[in-house]
Amino acid sequence: MKLRPYQRDALNYALKEGKAVVVLPTGTGKTIVGAYFLRNLFKKGIKRALVLVPTRILVEQTYSVYKSLGLDSERVYGIHPRDVRAKIWNRCKIVISTPETVYNDLDLIEGVDAIVVDECHHAVGDDAYAKVLRTIDCDYKLGLSAFIPKKRRGEIEDLIGEIKEWRVSDVKPFVPEWIGDVFETRFDRYELDVYDEIDKRRNLAKGSEKLIYTSALKFFAKEGALALKDSLSKKTKLSKLLEDLRDEVESLRDLHKFDKLLRALEIYEGFYKAIVFVDRVVIAKRLLELLSRDYKTSIVIGRQRDKLKDMLEEAREAEIVISTSAGEEGVDLPTADLLVNWSNTSSPLRFIQRHGRIMRKAGRDLKFVVYLVTPDTVDVDDLITSIDQAKRIMDINIERSVLEELWKVSRRHKIIERITEPMPIEWIQQMTGKTQSEIRFALKKACEEGEVLYIYTHLGKTYIRRDFIDKLYRFKEFLNPKHIGKVKLKIGRKSRIITGDFNKLNVELAKYLPLDRLEITVIKKSNEIEEYDFRSYKFVVDSQKILEIVLKNALSL
Repeated sequence: MKLRPYQRDALNYALKEGKAVVVLPTGTGKTIVGAYFLRNLFKKGIKRALVLVPTRILVEQTYSVYKSLGLDSERVYGIHPRDVRAKIWNRCKIVISTPETVYNDLDLIEGVDAIVVDECHHAVGDDAYAKVLRTIDCDYKLGLSAFIPKKRRGEIEDLIGEIKEWRVSDVKPFVPEWIGDVFETRFDRYELDVYDEIDKRRNLAKGSEKLIYTSALKFFAKEGALALKDSLSKKTKLSKLLEDLRDEVESLRDLHKFDKLLRALEIYEGFYKAIVFVDRVVIAKRLLELLSRDYKTSIVIGRQRDKLKDMLEEAREAEIVISTSAGEEGVDLPTADLLVNWSNTSSPLRFIQRHGRIMRKAGRDLKFVVYLVTPDTVDVDDLITSIDQAKRIMDINIERSVLEELWKVSRRHKIIERITEPMPIEWIQQMTGKTQSEIRFALKKACEEGEVLYIYTHLGKTYIRRDFIDKLYRFKEFLNPKHIGKVKLKIGRKSRIITGDFNKLNVELAKYLPLDRLEITVIKKSNEIEEYDFRSYKFVVDSQKILEIVLKNALSL
């Protein structure tokens, strides 16, 4: 990989200092700098290195980068049994993990020569980052961050090394106008238990009750338990259905996303104006109460139309504006340079309208969008839905690896995990209890991500995960090619038509792998009569094995 000029400068600075902090704008490839830092140190003779990242999503993202660069690395999660973690700590040259896991395993870790600290602005006070750095002493340290508040600089330099910054003007034209950042806002064990119970009831429900349970899940995951408590305080069908859970709900945190909201405001300190989008009025009012203690904060609520003029006037003067959907369209909210999505929307229109708040000139040259997302819930599903739709219209400046890992911590991905046998949508629905629309979305997404494929059988489209692809041969009669096929390929600006039997198509099409999809016109000859059929395979055909299965299936029908 060829490093960009500013990446090379940052790497040389880090290697020269040995202990250093590099501050680069979000989206400029800090992870690459960290990886090359370790690559050079291993050439110098170090034996073991530790990479600290704040979330599971970033553990996966960082691991993918390191593996792509050929670095001997492994991940460690707290959910791994302690004996498994011990073996990884002692076996691998580079271990990537969260600071909490590392801190809990300090007695298992020996002989660390270098530490790379991603998002090192967290390394202060009683944070697990700081505790690890105070405990492990090594010759080489590299801190990486997009922004370090002035009040944290001294402590971070004491723990890691001298700070050097590269500004947006230093990295142009390598950064877009805005960059998205995903913050995981995890449920604790009690919250997840309540969520799972409501989800279980939803899967068993029918008709309108299923929709009511879905609303409850969205209130809870997107907004917080406060929204669910507010709904249960009213005489509705929802409060009746969840009456037996009232005590459990009342005992939960009101706003499980609030700490990460504060973290976002700290990381992107220096913003000209921040807008926080929420769905529920009760959440907006509570955030106003909490944030007003430290920031000049205002609120825009659509229900209070008679007060709208005064609200907008206050919004123009405020540092933080909390807005319900009233601020997405039809209301001229001030332009911001930091947008925080507290409540993620499944609507691509609302998604785009929200982002319009940062598209005009104001504040910093580079704008930021933060998505507060509750993993393993409908919150993730809705964010993925809106991104997938909106990216057809606008650039989505979130790193692809982050989106891939976000998909893996979604509830819809759990549908995919269960497809270990070939089956049609109807069977998947019976097995999971999910709606057909949820299943169709999950299958479409999984096909795009290269996790699932399908063939046509007497059951209709029959799906299977790629790691269980050999089980498709149970449908031998649908993998017995006997017809001629015609395929039209677009190669650059030119097109090529290939016609032939299975053997010819297999040989010719293999030259053009990978194919993002494959569409085949099947020609069936009977005496002098030709019949035509059409088969479309909307998933990536990226190996000879998958190509053969697709061609055999199409030409057997």
